[in-house]
Amino acid sequence: DKKMTNDNLNKLLVFCVLFCAQKTSIVHGVQALETKVALLLHVEPENPKCFAEGTSDLTCFWEEDEERAGSADQYSFIYTYQNENSSKCAVTALPAAGGKRLYFCRLSQTQLFVPLDIRVFRDNLLIHNRSLFIEVVFLLDPPANLTLTSTETQGQLKASWLPPSLKYMGDSMMYEVSYTMAGSHIGKVEEVQASSELILRGLQLGTKYKVRIRVKLDGISYSGYWSAWTDPVLMETMSDLDPLIVSLSLVISLVLTLLSLIVLMSHRRFLLKKIWPIIPTPESKFQGLFKVYGGDFQVWLGHSTGGLWLRPAYFYSKEFPAPLEVLSEVSLGPALPSSALPPKASEALGEEEDEDKKLKRAIHQHPAPQTQSSLLESHDAYVTLNAQNHSGEEPLDNIL
Repeated sequence: DKKMTNDNLNKLLVFCVLFCAQKTSIVHGVQALETKVALLLHVEPENPKCFAEGTSDLTCFWEEDEERAGSADQYSFIYTYQNENSSKCAVTALPAAGGKRLYFCRLSQTQLFVPLDIRVFRDNLLIHNRSLFIEVVFLLDPPANLTLTSTETQGQLKASWLPPSLKYMGDSMMYEVSYTMAGSHIGKVEEVQASSELILRGLQLGTKYKVRIRVKLDGISYSGYWSAWTDPVLMETMSDLDPLIVSLSLVISLVLTLLSLIVLMSHRRFLLKKIWPIIPTPESKFQGLFKVYGGDFQVWLGHSTGGLWLRPAYFYSKEFPAPLEVLSEVSLGPALPSSALPPKASEALGEEEDEDKKLKRAIHQHPAPQTQSSLLESHDAYVTLNAQNHSGEEPLDNIL
């Protein structure tokens, strides 16, 4: 009994899954059909309006007011391929919005590149007549899985999608990609041929964009109508300063700053000597010049005890008169009678004595250091007076 109960539960579960999947598929199919019907009602003026979703199907429909619409049994749908017999398609009626009623017919036999004649009768009265080629009335589903991604370049977005699942026609599809700024009704549309991606360029930085896409066959071998637009996908472009890049830059800058501080602290003495070298100062040679006299050299020179040698007299090589030691030869013989000097000689001798006295007074009043050479000369200069000169001539001084 338990085994039978489990089997029944499994069967019930499988049935529910299949029913739900079928119901979901039916709901999706109904929504897609309603979208395509609404689209063709705006773009196709002829009746009946027909579209092909693939190479093996063709759906036709027309619309009538609810007030004068008849039942589905009152209508006959007759279609004929070239050089073939006519066929009849069952008509289905469905209510539509706005007080309308739709009548559908789905053909079971399709042929491409062959003319198709369609006639619609109501109570044996022809109400619609049309000729067409199935390969020029394709109405595909919108592309699936529209995705937006950022690129490494600022002001760009990459859009990619999946094309409709139609065998051997992928290279015959063309797309329109519409992108606008969010909240704006003015945008751009770009066409893409036989590709499932597009780089959107020239976008504003840090702006959110809304992107949509639709598809149709290119019209070379197959043609048709533009599909419905996909649901819009929103994405914001990369800002001028990417937060990730800014964060990494701040972290790297902080690390480099810390390393620099560590290096500076470890070599601060060396760097201080290189940046602010010690400038030698003459303060040690001139005591009190800067601290006491504020750098006034003349004032310091007058009050300094060691500034005597810096007086102007030190810098001149002019020699001042120096005292001389005079030696004379003394004769042991009898003294000679001194001859009287002429008047002129005595006057000259008196003048020389006066000059010597003045010179001695000047030396005592203005003493000055003497150079080594002058001292040597003063000590080594001797004057010898020759007392043997008995003639009346003037005595000569021999300088040794």
